[in-house]
Amino acid sequence: MKGIDSFAENKVQTRKNLFSNILNLVANVCIGLFYTPYLVHNLGIAAYGVLPLVLIVNQYIGVITSSLTSSLTRFYTINLQQGKIEEASRCISTALAVIFILFAVLIIPIGSIIAYVDRIFTIPPELLAQTRLLFVLTISGFFLSLVSSIMNITLYANNRLDHLNLIKTIRMVLKLLFVVLLFSTFSKQIIYVGHANLLTEIIVLIFSFYFFFRFTSKDIKINLRKFDKPILISMLGMTTWVMIIQLGDTGIYRIDNLIINIFWSTTESGIVGAYSELGSYIMISLSVFSSLFGPLILMAYSRNKHDEVVRMAADRSFIVGVMAAVAAGLVIGFSSQISRVWLGEEFETYHLWLILKLVLIPYYTASGVFSFIYRAWNKVKIPALISIILGSINLIAAILVAKLLSPNYTAILIILGTGSLLGITQSYILNGWYVSKIYPEMKVPVIKNFISISIVLVSISLFSYLVNLVVCFSGIINLLITGFIVSLISILGVMRFILSKEQRRYLFDLVKWRKSV
Repeated sequence: MKGIDSFAENKVQTRKNLFSNILNLVANVCIGLFYTPYLVHNLGIAAYGVLPLVLIVNQYIGVITSSLTSSLTRFYTINLQQGKIEEASRCISTALAVIFILFAVLIIPIGSIIAYVDRIFTIPPELLAQTRLLFVLTISGFFLSLVSSIMNITLYANNRLDHLNLIKTIRMVLKLLFVVLLFSTFSKQIIYVGHANLLTEIIVLIFSFYFFFRFTSKDIKINLRKFDKPILISMLGMTTWVMIIQLGDTGIYRIDNLIINIFWSTTESGIVGAYSELGSYIMISLSVFSSLFGPLILMAYSRNKHDEVVRMAADRSFIVGVMAAVAAGLVIGFSSQISRVWLGEEFETYHLWLILKLVLIPYYTASGVFSFIYRAWNKVKIPALISIILGSINLIAAILVAKLLSPNYTAILIILGTGSLLGITQSYILNGWYVSKIYPEMKVPVIKNFISISIVLVSISLFSYLVNLVVCFSGIINLLITGFIVSLISILGVMRFILSKEQRRYLFDLVKWRKSV
């Protein structure tokens, strides 16, 4: 009976996680539709172009620290699921101690970047002082968010994604509210975006401590003096390779913005940055489903249920990839209208840039489920080497294109297209190959899923494009209504012709409100 009760409890909690993910998705969509164009219209595209540069530096710093939290999650969850409370306590205590050490170590290099930011990036002189302070505020907020992430690991380990989603939603809503409030009260300057970030992270940290003390077992104790060297060595070994993976991922998806800023200006980098943010919003939205499976796969691995790991990874990665293909295909088909309505008429001519930023998304999100497997096994060395090699190739290719070709629209197309091609190769093809080495029975599903996801992406893109040619859009409401109708038709088609009966049954069962055993 205990096994049945545990299964039912996991099923009910997964359903709670799903609905909280959906609420988080709604918040993402609503805020995403408003936040970026609000900043562009109030700051101007040149000033807005500074923000992606801060996010890039922030993201590279985040690679170091989020790699640590990813590794900590693995070790903490396994110890917790196996009832090793003392080891779990030492894991989280050691991680927090390392965070404070990292903060001290990174102060000097971060300070150097801020001091010489105008030599690293192309910054308009009138925005230089604000840019420096923006870096200080944003990075300070980032370190607070890191402490929050460490505290929230206990929620992830207990499969309480519903509370994690509440924290994410609070972060998004407060960031928007603070920006609007500061812009309305003082003036429309980029510096207030930094103030909004910092204020938001202070409040989020308070909520994170609250959830930690409310939902974590009283047996879990934090003591920074209990610095466990063996645990540290184990975590740092995995952390190093996970960090390299994320560096490679950033090198593929974000490095184009940096190169375009250096060789072009903040205007072009601002446009690409806005499109990148739209792609990021879509990926965050798709985590409605993909994030459900991380704790479940890790828990199954901890209990040596490898058949369950394979079944979840093959099946769920396909569902996530297909849903991502529907979302990306919809935006690709309406890319010109979305650029015009969302950002302004002058951006419509750049819609091909948006398309190239979106092609990668279905494969990237589907392969995200693969990462749960090799991180659970702590076999992250090969994916790390693949990621950093292709990320380096993308960086070199982008620099060569920028130097050899005239700095024009087509050159940026080539840079973005190369990044998408390398991203698909790195994220899905090579990581899928590696996962099939861990579980040979994954080989056929990986290949079949790739073909099906590609068919869905192309089909939905063409369908949306044909509708785009027929319908005359008069505003964002018209676009949203048409997009909703097209997406509904697309989802019904995918459910009928692409997903299996078992996959449809899983999705229908997942959204049922009743508790079943």
